[in-house]
Parts: sequence; structure tokens; C-alpha cells
Amino acid sequence: MSGFPVQPRFVPVGRDIPALGVRRGDMLAVVPMDTYGGAAIYMLTLEGEPMPVRARTSRSGDVVVAALHPGGGTATMTRTQFCDLLLGQVIATCKVLDRSLLGSS
Repeated sequence: MSGFPVQPRFVPVGRDIPALGVRRGDMLAVVPMDTYGGAAIYMLTLEGEPMPVRARTSRSGDVVVAALHPGGGTATMTRTQFCDLLLGQVIATCKVLDRSLLGSS
């Protein structure tokens, strides 16, 4: 590592996430990481789509993941399973004000 802080990247939201106050097409600022860092909101790749989830540690040390979109569920996974899906930790939301600039998305 060069000593510079890791820069977040913007990841588009593929569906409405009322829990975060974002709609499809808005962006989430995600700090790339490859390890679980404790209870927080993370971006995972689920079924080929980036998806924000709330994660916490269970009493057994596994990671409990709760979907933030309506109709989403919860799952418990090992830290290795979690890290295999991990894109990074969500640090901010970015609401798109002019969706016409996004083209067909």
C-alpha cells in the first residue's frame, strides 16, 4: 500500500432501497475491502448484482446478513463465504438529481 487512503468508488443501485433512502439509479460510495470489519452496511455481489446489506456478527462468530430491499431476507454465513461476496463497505449515498444524464440506465 502506498500510504494513501483507499478511495471509494461509486456503485449504482439496481433497485429501490427505502432503508437507505435511495432509488434505482442512485449511487452508493463503497470503500473496497476484502475482509469483514464488524457490524456495518456492506456491498456484496448477490446473484451477479451489487447489493447493499446490513451485516453483524452472530454469537457463534458467523456473519448475519440482512437484505435492505423490500422482500429481502436474512442469511447466516461464515466469514470466508461473506468475504467471497464482498465488494466493500458502504460509506455514503449519492442521489442522482437528473436521471436523463444516465442514458438508458
